Amino acid sequence: MKIKTDLAGTALAGLPLLGASRREFLVGAGAAAFVASTPFLAARPAIAADPVEIVHWSWLAASDGEVWAKMIDSFNDAHKDKGVKIRMEVVPEEQYVTKVLAAAATGKAPDFGWGTAGKGAAMARDEVTVALDDLAKQAGLDLSDFSESSLTAARYPKYDNKLFMVPMDLMSLQPEINLDIAKEAGLDPSKPPKDAKSLLDWAMAMTKREGDKVTRSGIMMTGSGVQTTVTWGIIAAQLGFRRASDDLKTACVNPDAGKAAMQWVLDLFDKHRVSTRDVTDRYKAFGTGQGGIFWTGPWTLNGYLGQKLNFQTSFFPNVGGTLRTYREEGGLELYVQPDKGRYEATMQAVKWLSDNSFLWTTVGRGASPRKSILSRPDYKTAGAPWNVRGPFVEGMDFATEGEIPVVAGPDFTIYSGGNFLAKTLDGVWAGQTTIDQAMSQIQDQWQRGLDEG
Repeated sequence: MKIKTDLAGTALAGLPLLGASRREFLVGAGAAAFVASTPFLAARPAIAADPVEIVHWSWLAASDGEVWAKMIDSFNDAHKDKGVKIRMEVVPEEQYVTKVLAAAATGKAPDFGWGTAGKGAAMARDEVTVALDDLAKQAGLDLSDFSESSLTAARYPKYDNKLFMVPMDLMSLQPEINLDIAKEAGLDPSKPPKDAKSLLDWAMAMTKREGDKVTRSGIMMTGSGVQTTVTWGIIAAQLGFRRASDDLKTACVNPDAGKAAMQWVLDLFDKHRVSTRDVTDRYKAFGTGQGGIFWTGPWTLNGYLGQKLNFQTSFFPNVGGTLRTYREEGGLELYVQPDKGRYEATMQAVKWLSDNSFLWTTVGRGASPRKSILSRPDYKTAGAPWNVRGPFVEGMDFATEGEIPVVAGPDFTIYSGGNFLAKTLDGVWAGQTTIDQAMSQIQDQWQRGLDEG
Protein backbone atom coordinates (compact mmCIF):
# COMPACT_ATOMS: atom_id res chain seq x y z
CA MET A 1 0.00 0.00 0.00
CA LYS A 2 1.38 3.37 -1.01
CA ILE A 3 -0.43 5.59 1.50
CA LYS A 4 1.76 7.94 3.55
CA THR A 5 1.33 8.45 7.28
CA ASP A 6 2.83 10.61 9.97
CA LEU A 7 4.07 9.28 13.32
CA ALA A 8 0.57 9.33 14.76
CA GLY A 9 -0.73 7.21 11.91
CA THR A 10 -2.79 10.03 10.44
CA ALA A 11 -3.30 9.78 6.69
CA LEU A 12 -1.46 12.37 4.60
CA ALA A 13 -2.76 11.46 1.16
CA GLY A 14 -3.73 15.04 0.42
CA LEU A 15 -7.44 14.48 -0.07
CA PRO A 16 -9.68 17.37 0.97
CA LEU A 17 -12.37 16.62 3.50
CA LEU A 18 -15.80 16.00 2.13
CA GLY A 19 -18.17 18.89 2.75
CA ALA A 20 -21.02 18.81 5.22
CA SER A 21 -23.70 16.49 3.93
CA ARG A 22 -26.73 17.91 2.19
CA ARG A 23 -28.52 14.95 3.69
CA GLU A 24 -28.50 16.66 7.07
CA PHE A 25 -31.57 18.39 5.66
CA LEU A 26 -33.57 15.22 5.43
CA VAL A 27 -36.04 14.16 8.05
CA GLY A 28 -36.63 10.56 8.92
CA ALA A 29 -39.12 8.72 6.79
CA GLY A 30 -40.63 5.28 7.12
CA ALA A 31 -39.76 2.66 4.56
CA ALA A 32 -41.64 -0.38 3.37
CA ALA A 33 -40.49 -3.71 4.70
CA PHE A 34 -37.90 -5.39 2.54
CA VAL A 35 -37.77 -9.14 2.23
CA ALA A 36 -35.17 -10.85 0.11
CA SER A 37 -33.08 -13.95 0.48
CA THR A 38 -30.45 -15.49 -1.73
CA PRO A 39 -27.80 -18.00 -0.77
CA PHE A 40 -24.52 -16.51 0.41
CA LEU A 41 -21.53 -18.51 -0.71
CA ALA A 42 -23.74 -21.59 -0.95
CA ALA A 43 -21.00 -23.42 -2.76
CA ARG A 44 -18.41 -22.46 -0.14
CA PRO A 45 -19.25 -24.30 3.08
CA ALA A 46 -15.81 -23.52 4.51
CA ILE A 47 -16.81 -19.88 4.95
CA ALA A 48 -20.18 -20.79 6.46
CA ALA A 49 -18.40 -23.06 8.94
CA ASP A 50 -15.97 -20.32 9.91
CA PRO A 51 -18.08 -17.29 10.94
CA VAL A 52 -17.14 -14.07 9.21
CA GLU A 53 -17.94 -10.55 10.42
CA ILE A 54 -17.69 -8.05 7.58
CA VAL A 55 -17.11 -4.49 8.79
CA HIS A 56 -18.94 -1.81 6.84
CA TRP A 57 -18.58 1.96 7.27
CA SER A 58 -21.35 4.25 6.08
CA TRP A 59 -21.73 8.04 6.08
CA LEU A 60 -25.42 7.91 5.17
CA ALA A 61 -27.66 9.88 7.54
CA ALA A 62 -31.32 10.69 8.24
CA SER A 63 -33.80 8.97 5.89
CA ASP A 64 -30.96 7.74 3.66
CA GLY A 65 -29.40 6.10 6.67
CA GLU A 66 -32.69 4.56 7.80
CA VAL A 67 -33.32 2.85 4.49
CA TRP A 68 -29.72 1.68 4.19
CA ALA A 69 -29.91 0.21 7.70
CA LYS A 70 -32.89 -1.84 6.50
CA MET A 71 -30.76 -3.11 3.62
CA ILE A 72 -28.06 -4.25 6.04
CA ASP A 73 -30.63 -5.80 8.37
CA SER A 74 -32.12 -7.69 5.43
CA PHE A 75 -28.72 -9.07 4.51
CA ASN A 76 -28.11 -10.22 8.07
CA ASP A 77 -31.57 -11.78 8.33
CA ALA A 78 -31.02 -13.66 5.08
CA HIS A 79 -27.64 -14.96 6.24
CA LYS A 80 -28.15 -15.53 9.96
CA ASP A 81 -27.57 -19.28 9.54
CA LYS A 82 -24.80 -18.96 6.96
CA GLY A 83 -21.93 -17.89 9.17
CA VAL A 84 -21.63 -14.33 7.92
CA LYS A 85 -22.77 -10.96 9.21
CA ILE A 86 -22.27 -7.31 8.31
CA ARG A 87 -21.45 -5.00 11.19
CA MET A 88 -22.22 -1.44 10.15
CA GLU A 89 -20.62 1.59 11.75
CA VAL A 90 -21.78 5.12 10.90
CA VAL A 91 -19.01 7.68 10.36
CA PRO A 92 -19.81 11.40 9.82
CA GLU A 93 -19.44 12.27 6.14
CA GLU A 94 -17.06 15.15 6.75
CA GLN A 95 -14.71 12.77 8.62
CA TYR A 96 -15.13 9.73 6.41
CA VAL A 97 -12.18 9.98 4.00
CA THR A 98 -9.72 11.00 6.72
CA LYS A 99 -10.79 8.10 8.95
CA VAL A 100 -10.60 5.55 6.12
CA LEU A 101 -7.10 6.71 5.22
CA ALA A 102 -5.94 6.58 8.83
CA ALA A 103 -7.47 3.13 9.38
CA ALA A 104 -5.93 1.78 6.17
CA ALA A 105 -2.52 3.11 7.18
CA THR A 106 -2.64 1.02 10.36
CA GLY A 107 -4.02 -2.09 8.67
CA LYS A 108 -7.45 -1.71 10.26
CA ALA A 109 -9.61 -0.39 7.45
CA PRO A 110 -13.25 -1.48 7.24
CA ASP A 111 -13.93 -4.17 4.66
CA PHE A 112 -16.15 -1.94 2.55
CA GLY A 113 -17.90 1.40 2.58
CA TRP A 114 -19.66 4.11 0.61
CA GLY A 115 -17.99 6.07 -2.14
CA THR A 116 -18.92 8.52 -4.87
CA ALA A 117 -17.91 7.75 -8.43
CA GLY A 118 -14.98 9.82 -9.63
CA LYS A 119 -13.98 11.20 -6.23
CA GLY A 120 -11.66 8.40 -5.15
CA ALA A 121 -8.79 8.67 -7.63
CA ALA A 122 -6.28 9.44 -4.88
CA MET A 123 -7.36 6.41 -2.85
CA ALA A 124 -7.10 4.24 -5.97
CA ARG A 125 -3.62 5.63 -6.67
CA ASP A 126 -2.51 4.96 -3.10
CA GLU A 127 -4.02 1.45 -3.12
CA VAL A 128 -6.43 2.21 -0.30
CA THR A 129 -9.35 1.02 -2.43
CA VAL A 130 -9.24 -2.34 -4.17
CA ALA A 131 -9.69 -2.93 -7.90
CA LEU A 132 -12.84 -4.99 -8.34
CA ASP A 133 -12.81 -6.40 -11.89
CA ASP A 134 -11.51 -9.85 -10.97
CA LEU A 135 -13.35 -10.00 -7.64
CA ALA A 136 -16.67 -9.12 -9.30
CA LYS A 137 -16.16 -11.88 -11.87
CA GLN A 138 -15.25 -14.42 -9.20
CA ALA A 139 -18.32 -13.48 -7.15
CA GLY A 140 -20.61 -13.82 -10.16
CA LEU A 141 -21.71 -10.18 -10.16
CA ASP A 142 -23.33 -9.60 -13.56
CA LEU A 143 -21.64 -6.42 -14.76
CA SER A 144 -23.57 -6.63 -18.04
CA ASP A 145 -26.71 -5.79 -16.04
CA PHE A 146 -25.28 -2.37 -15.13
CA SER A 147 -25.68 0.65 -17.38
CA GLU A 148 -22.54 1.39 -19.34
CA SER A 149 -22.39 4.94 -18.00
CA SER A 150 -22.50 3.77 -14.37
CA LEU A 151 -19.55 1.44 -14.88
CA THR A 152 -17.60 4.05 -16.83
CA ALA A 153 -18.00 6.53 -13.96
CA ALA A 154 -16.74 3.92 -11.48
CA ARG A 155 -13.47 3.42 -13.38
CA TYR A 156 -10.31 5.54 -13.46
CA PRO A 157 -8.72 5.99 -16.90
CA LYS A 158 -5.45 7.07 -15.30
CA TYR A 159 -5.24 3.78 -13.36
CA ASP A 160 -5.63 1.19 -16.12
CA ASN A 161 -9.35 1.94 -16.30
CA LYS A 162 -9.98 -0.49 -13.45
CA LEU A 163 -13.30 -0.72 -11.61
CA PHE A 164 -13.05 0.64 -8.06
CA MET A 165 -16.71 0.83 -7.05
CA VAL A 166 -19.91 -1.17 -7.50
CA PRO A 167 -22.58 1.39 -8.50
CA MET A 168 -25.61 1.42 -6.19
CA ASP A 169 -27.57 4.54 -7.16
CA LEU A 170 -27.65 7.27 -9.79
CA MET A 171 -28.76 10.81 -9.00
CA SER A 172 -29.39 13.96 -11.00
CA LEU A 173 -30.44 17.54 -10.30
CA GLN A 174 -33.93 18.39 -11.53
CA PRO A 175 -36.36 21.22 -10.68
CA GLU A 176 -38.92 20.74 -7.94
CA ILE A 177 -41.87 23.10 -8.37
CA ASN A 178 -44.11 24.39 -5.56
CA LEU A 179 -47.58 23.74 -6.96
CA ASP A 180 -49.33 26.17 -4.61
CA ILE A 181 -47.12 29.00 -5.84
CA ALA A 182 -47.58 27.92 -9.45
CA LYS A 183 -51.36 27.98 -9.03
CA GLU A 184 -51.25 31.39 -7.36
CA ALA A 185 -49.16 32.69 -10.31
CA GLY A 186 -51.63 31.28 -12.86
CA LEU A 187 -49.14 28.77 -14.27
CA ASP A 188 -49.93 25.34 -15.71
CA PRO A 189 -47.85 22.64 -13.94
CA SER A 190 -48.53 20.24 -16.80
CA LYS A 191 -46.43 22.56 -18.99
CA PRO A 192 -43.32 23.28 -16.90
CA PRO A 193 -40.54 25.47 -18.31
CA LYS A 194 -38.41 23.74 -20.94
CA ASP A 195 -36.12 26.50 -22.20
CA ALA A 196 -34.51 29.77 -21.13
CA LYS A 197 -37.49 31.97 -22.02
CA SER A 198 -40.18 29.85 -20.36
CA LEU A 199 -37.97 29.40 -17.30
CA LEU A 200 -37.58 33.14 -16.90
CA ASP A 201 -41.32 33.68 -17.52
CA TRP A 202 -42.16 31.21 -14.75
CA ALA A 203 -39.57 32.71 -12.43
CA MET A 204 -40.89 36.23 -12.93
CA ALA A 205 -44.47 35.11 -12.28
CA MET A 206 -43.55 33.25 -9.08
CA THR A 207 -41.32 35.95 -7.58
CA LYS A 208 -42.55 38.35 -4.91
CA ARG A 209 -40.81 41.61 -4.07
CA GLU A 210 -41.12 44.38 -1.54
CA GLY A 211 -39.37 47.38 -3.01
CA ASP A 212 -35.86 46.29 -3.93
CA LYS A 213 -36.06 43.16 -1.80
CA VAL A 214 -37.01 39.75 -3.19
CA THR A 215 -39.22 38.12 -0.54
CA ARG A 216 -40.02 34.99 -2.54
CA SER A 217 -37.65 33.67 -5.18
CA GLY A 218 -38.98 32.45 -8.47
CA ILE A 219 -35.77 30.39 -8.72
CA MET A 220 -34.38 29.29 -5.36
CA MET A 221 -30.76 30.35 -5.06
CA THR A 222 -28.28 31.29 -2.36
CA GLY A 223 -25.67 34.03 -2.31
CA SER A 224 -22.77 31.57 -2.27
CA GLY A 225 -21.91 27.93 -1.92
CA VAL A 226 -23.42 24.83 -3.49
CA GLN A 227 -26.50 26.21 -5.21
CA THR A 228 -24.75 28.93 -7.17
CA THR A 229 -21.81 26.66 -8.01
CA VAL A 230 -23.87 23.76 -9.34
CA THR A 231 -26.16 26.14 -11.24
CA TRP A 232 -23.14 27.67 -12.94
CA GLY A 233 -21.79 24.20 -13.74
CA ILE A 234 -25.01 23.01 -15.36
CA ILE A 235 -25.65 26.17 -17.38
CA ALA A 236 -22.00 26.35 -18.46
CA ALA A 237 -22.16 22.78 -19.72
CA GLN A 238 -25.39 23.48 -21.59
CA LEU A 239 -23.70 26.45 -23.26
CA GLY A 240 -20.79 24.27 -24.40
CA PHE A 241 -18.20 24.65 -21.64
CA ARG A 242 -16.27 21.52 -20.68
CA ARG A 243 -14.32 21.34 -17.46
CA ALA A 244 -11.83 18.97 -19.07
CA SER A 245 -11.30 17.54 -22.52
CA ASP A 246 -12.25 13.91 -23.10
CA ASP A 247 -8.61 12.84 -22.91
CA LEU A 248 -8.22 14.68 -19.56
CA LYS A 249 -5.36 16.78 -20.91
CA THR A 250 -6.90 20.23 -21.39
CA ALA A 251 -8.85 22.23 -18.79
CA CYS A 252 -11.65 24.71 -19.50
CA VAL A 253 -12.61 23.90 -23.06
CA ASN A 254 -14.62 26.87 -24.47
CA PRO A 255 -14.01 29.27 -21.55
CA ASP A 256 -16.30 31.93 -23.07
CA ALA A 257 -19.26 29.63 -22.40
CA GLY A 258 -18.16 29.35 -18.78
CA LYS A 259 -18.02 33.14 -18.53
CA ALA A 260 -21.49 33.48 -20.07
CA ALA A 261 -22.83 31.07 -17.44
CA MET A 262 -21.41 33.24 -14.65
CA GLN A 263 -23.22 36.22 -16.12
CA TRP A 264 -26.44 34.17 -16.36
CA VAL A 265 -26.29 33.41 -12.64
CA LEU A 266 -25.53 37.04 -11.77
CA ASP A 267 -28.52 38.14 -13.85
CA LEU A 268 -30.86 36.03 -11.73
CA PHE A 269 -29.96 38.28 -8.80
CA ASP A 270 -29.27 41.65 -10.32
CA LYS A 271 -31.03 41.95 -13.68
CA HIS A 272 -34.13 39.77 -13.53
CA ARG A 273 -34.35 39.89 -9.71
CA VAL A 274 -35.97 36.46 -9.47
CA SER A 275 -33.52 35.20 -6.82
CA THR A 276 -32.02 36.61 -3.65
CA ARG A 277 -28.61 36.24 -2.06
CA ASP A 278 -30.25 36.41 1.37
CA VAL A 279 -31.19 32.71 1.45
CA THR A 280 -28.80 30.58 3.48
CA ASP A 281 -30.71 27.34 4.12
CA ARG A 282 -32.11 26.52 0.68
CA TYR A 283 -33.82 23.32 1.79
CA LYS A 284 -35.72 25.02 4.57
CA ALA A 285 -36.54 28.04 2.40
CA PHE A 286 -38.11 25.94 -0.35
CA GLY A 287 -39.93 23.77 2.18
CA THR A 288 -41.51 26.86 3.77
CA GLY A 289 -42.70 28.42 0.51
CA GLN A 290 -39.90 30.94 -0.03
CA GLY A 291 -39.15 29.66 -3.52
CA GLY A 292 -41.13 28.57 -6.56
CA ILE A 293 -38.55 26.44 -8.41
CA PHE A 294 -35.70 24.60 -6.73
CA TRP A 295 -33.27 22.37 -8.62
CA THR A 296 -32.11 19.70 -6.26
CA GLY A 297 -31.73 15.93 -5.99
CA PRO A 298 -33.84 12.91 -4.99
CA TRP A 299 -32.42 13.03 -1.48
CA THR A 300 -35.05 15.72 -0.73
CA LEU A 301 -38.09 13.60 -1.54
CA ASN A 302 -38.67 11.83 1.77
CA GLY A 303 -38.26 15.06 3.69
CA TYR A 304 -40.66 17.16 1.62
CA LEU A 305 -43.22 14.37 1.35
CA GLY A 306 -43.02 13.94 5.11
CA GLN A 307 -43.86 17.61 5.67
CA LYS A 308 -46.64 17.37 3.05
CA LEU A 309 -45.22 19.98 0.71
CA ASN A 310 -47.36 20.28 -2.42
CA PHE A 311 -44.80 19.92 -5.19
CA GLN A 312 -43.88 18.08 -8.36
CA THR A 313 -40.61 17.43 -10.16
CA SER A 314 -39.93 18.24 -13.81
CA PHE A 315 -36.93 18.00 -16.13
CA PHE A 316 -34.18 20.60 -16.06
CA PRO A 317 -34.89 23.14 -18.83
CA ASN A 318 -32.58 23.48 -21.82
CA VAL A 319 -31.22 26.95 -21.12
CA GLY A 320 -28.02 26.85 -23.15
CA GLY A 321 -28.68 24.74 -26.25
CA THR A 322 -27.63 21.26 -25.15
CA LEU A 323 -29.71 19.59 -22.45
CA ARG A 324 -27.44 18.62 -19.55
CA THR A 325 -27.64 18.44 -15.78
CA TYR A 326 -25.58 17.35 -12.77
CA ARG A 327 -24.90 13.65 -12.22
CA GLU A 328 -23.89 11.85 -9.05
CA GLU A 329 -23.29 8.16 -8.53
CA GLY A 330 -23.03 6.41 -5.19
CA GLY A 331 -21.63 2.95 -4.67
CA LEU A 332 -19.71 0.49 -2.55
CA GLU A 333 -15.93 0.24 -2.48
CA LEU A 334 -13.61 -2.29 -0.87
CA TYR A 335 -10.65 -1.18 1.26
CA VAL A 336 -7.21 -2.74 1.49
CA GLN A 337 -6.84 -5.56 4.04
CA PRO A 338 -3.73 -7.26 5.43
CA ASP A 339 -5.63 -10.53 4.97
CA LYS A 340 -6.45 -10.62 1.26
CA GLY A 341 -8.67 -13.63 1.90
CA ARG A 342 -11.35 -11.28 3.26
CA TYR A 343 -12.01 -9.79 -0.17
CA GLU A 344 -13.96 -12.78 -1.45
CA ALA A 345 -16.51 -12.79 1.37
CA THR A 346 -16.83 -8.98 1.22
CA MET A 347 -17.41 -9.03 -2.53
CA GLN A 348 -20.12 -11.67 -2.09
CA ALA A 349 -21.83 -9.36 0.43
CA VAL A 350 -21.59 -6.39 -1.93
CA LYS A 351 -23.01 -8.54 -4.74
CA TRP A 352 -25.98 -9.46 -2.55
CA LEU A 353 -26.64 -5.82 -1.65
CA SER A 354 -26.47 -4.84 -5.32
CA ASP A 355 -28.67 -7.71 -6.52
CA ASN A 356 -31.24 -6.84 -3.85
CA SER A 357 -31.11 -3.03 -4.16
CA PHE A 358 -34.73 -2.55 -5.26
CA LEU A 359 -35.63 -0.97 -1.91
CA TRP A 360 -32.58 1.29 -2.00
CA THR A 361 -33.42 2.72 -5.43
CA THR A 362 -37.15 3.15 -4.84
CA VAL A 363 -37.71 4.07 -1.20
CA GLY A 364 -34.08 5.07 -0.68
CA ARG A 365 -32.67 7.38 -3.28
CA GLY A 366 -31.87 7.83 -6.94
CA ALA A 367 -32.26 5.60 -9.94
CA SER A 368 -30.96 2.06 -10.17
CA PRO A 369 -27.87 1.35 -12.28
CA ARG A 370 -29.21 -2.19 -12.77
CA LYS A 371 -31.19 -2.83 -15.96
CA SER A 372 -33.08 -5.74 -14.40
CA ILE A 373 -34.35 -3.55 -11.56
CA LEU A 374 -35.37 -0.67 -13.82
CA SER A 375 -37.36 -3.09 -15.99
CA ARG A 376 -39.41 -4.48 -13.10
CA PRO A 377 -43.13 -3.68 -13.54
CA ASP A 378 -43.37 -2.39 -9.96
CA TYR A 379 -40.35 -0.07 -10.18
CA LYS A 380 -42.48 2.99 -10.96
CA THR A 381 -45.11 2.26 -8.33
CA ALA A 382 -42.75 1.60 -5.41
CA GLY A 383 -41.48 4.41 -3.23
CA ALA A 384 -42.40 8.06 -3.74
CA PRO A 385 -45.11 8.96 -6.29
CA TRP A 386 -43.81 9.03 -9.84
CA ASN A 387 -44.70 12.71 -10.36
CA VAL A 388 -41.99 13.61 -7.84
CA ARG A 389 -39.63 10.67 -8.30
CA GLY A 390 -39.91 9.95 -12.02
CA PRO A 391 -37.89 12.86 -13.46
CA PHE A 392 -34.94 11.95 -11.23
CA VAL A 393 -34.96 8.48 -12.83
CA GLU A 394 -35.76 9.38 -16.43
CA GLY A 395 -33.60 12.51 -16.25
CA MET A 396 -30.48 10.39 -15.92
CA ASP A 397 -30.53 10.24 -19.72
CA PHE A 398 -29.09 13.76 -19.86
CA ALA A 399 -27.27 13.84 -16.51
CA THR A 400 -23.74 14.18 -17.87
CA GLU A 401 -21.98 16.53 -15.46
CA GLY A 402 -20.33 14.21 -12.97
CA GLU A 403 -16.86 14.02 -11.54
CA ILE A 404 -13.54 14.47 -13.33
CA PRO A 405 -11.68 11.20 -12.54
CA VAL A 406 -8.27 12.54 -11.55
CA VAL A 407 -6.52 12.94 -8.20
CA ALA A 408 -7.44 16.65 -8.13
CA GLY A 409 -11.03 15.77 -9.01
CA PRO A 410 -12.53 17.43 -5.90
CA ASP A 411 -11.35 20.80 -7.26
CA PHE A 412 -13.52 20.22 -10.34
CA THR A 413 -16.69 19.21 -8.50
CA ILE A 414 -19.65 21.46 -9.31
CA TYR A 415 -21.76 20.19 -6.40
CA SER A 416 -19.72 21.68 -3.58
CA GLY A 417 -19.89 24.66 -1.30
CA GLY A 418 -16.32 24.63 -0.06
CA ASN A 419 -13.95 23.44 -2.77
CA PHE A 420 -11.65 25.57 -4.91
CA LEU A 421 -14.32 26.12 -7.58
CA ALA A 422 -17.01 27.27 -5.15
CA LYS A 423 -14.67 29.64 -3.34
CA THR A 424 -13.54 31.15 -6.64
CA LEU A 425 -17.09 31.64 -7.91
CA ASP A 426 -18.23 33.06 -4.57
CA GLY A 427 -16.01 36.03 -5.32
CA VAL A 428 -17.94 36.63 -8.55
CA TRP A 429 -21.36 36.48 -6.87
CA ALA A 430 -20.15 38.90 -4.19
CA GLY A 431 -18.70 41.34 -6.74
CA GLN A 432 -15.18 40.88 -5.42
CA THR A 433 -13.81 39.07 -8.48
CA THR A 434 -14.46 39.78 -12.14
CA ILE A 435 -15.72 37.04 -14.45
CA ASP A 436 -12.48 37.16 -16.45
CA GLN A 437 -10.36 36.90 -13.30
CA ALA A 438 -12.37 33.94 -12.02
CA MET A 439 -12.10 32.03 -15.30
CA SER A 440 -8.37 32.63 -15.43
CA GLN A 441 -7.95 31.30 -11.88
CA ILE A 442 -10.10 28.25 -12.62
CA GLN A 443 -8.28 27.46 -15.82
CA ASP A 444 -4.84 27.67 -14.17
CA GLN A 445 -5.81 25.52 -11.17
CA TRP A 446 -7.63 22.90 -13.21
CA GLN A 447 -4.82 22.58 -15.73
CA ARG A 448 -2.39 21.90 -12.90
CA GLY A 449 -4.82 19.28 -11.62
CA LEU A 450 -5.01 17.51 -14.98
CA ASP A 451 -1.24 17.64 -15.37
CA GLU A 452 -0.89 15.93 -11.98
CA GLY A 453 -2.89 12.98 -13.28
